[in-house]
Amino acid sequence: MSIQVSYKKQTTFFIVLIFILLGAVELSSRIYEYVVPSCMFLNADATKHIDFKLKEAICNQSKYVKIIESPVSHYEPNQSLTTININSLGFRGSDFEIIKDPNTYRIFMVGGSTTFGSGATSDDKTIPAYLQHEFQKNNYNVEVINAGVGAAGSLEEAYKIRHMYKQFVPDLFLIYDGFNDSFRILTEGNYDPTTTRSEKINSQKSDFHLFIKDYLQEYRTPYVLFPIISYSNIALTMTDKIYEKNSVIWSERWNEVCKENNAEGIKTVILLQPIVGTGDKILSPDEKRLANGVRESVMQKQLEYHSKYLPIESCTSSIDVRNTLDGVDIPIYYDEGHMVDFGYELVAKEIYEKILPIVIKDIKK
Repeated sequence: MSIQVSYKKQTTFFIVLIFILLGAVELSSRIYEYVVPSCMFLNADATKHIDFKLKEAICNQSKYVKIIESPVSHYEPNQSLTTININSLGFRGSDFEIIKDPNTYRIFMVGGSTTFGSGATSDDKTIPAYLQHEFQKNNYNVEVINAGVGAAGSLEEAYKIRHMYKQFVPDLFLIYDGFNDSFRILTEGNYDPTTTRSEKINSQKSDFHLFIKDYLQEYRTPYVLFPIISYSNIALTMTDKIYEKNSVIWSERWNEVCKENNAEGIKTVILLQPIVGTGDKILSPDEKRLANGVRESVMQKQLEYHSKYLPIESCTSSIDVRNTLDGVDIPIYYDEGHMVDFGYELVAKEIYEKILPIVIKDIKK
């Protein structure tokens, strides 16, 4: 009898202990989320000069910008938020004519959220907007379209260039690339338009993950631990062979796009973009912490491998702009790749200097 009672006590003790441990982990997760907010823009060194209400608005907008997932993610037209306007054609910024004026030189700047301008305080503070300003300031009739879409990588970008953007008759495609491709194993082949990004994401989730999402939404531990574990797993599984393979796929993908564009008389310039920890920028304490992160180290190494495949043979030009911020001693990055306005402006000026000879030569034809 006493043995049975003892067994019950032990079982109860262990059950209580498990719940205490789970509670402690959950409390730690919530403290972590509070100390390290999901929107790093709020408390970064680089954003201290920005009004807090404006920072909150910029953080919240990402939740409300509507995306159409099929055939590949792009923005729903006619959206107006505090600092973001999506025009009637689905691009950030002012409206423009589908068929351009014959005297206008049109550049389509393609990329992910860094091209789109995540963290920019207005449509006029993005890289494409600053780039257009540089051309206009110097009396060139050049129009720069912001074709950046959050989370887009080379696979999606190549699809959109081939099937969605050429109707706008661009003279030059400017590809600001590398960030989103640098921390995931690239998919070989062409984009499959029959499967939306959300369907792909859901197909890769386990039943346990979906159970957590559907029934334990308020339990924060999985949402805190999963990214940490997954990024660590990426770092552990990435080998030199995988880095090399990714860069081969990346460069060959753009080489094929450039060949196709050449046949249609369209110039293509590939830009290998900077992220925190690349080049010789003087880093703030916040930026140093970011640069030494697990995911960031993977991204930096993958971009280094990408650089070995420049120039890309069939492209008009391939330019490594990772050193754009060399010597800059003020905080620029608020996370691993996104910048504040001043950083985007510096990048745009560097791109302007690099592509100006190409544009002038093309205009004079």
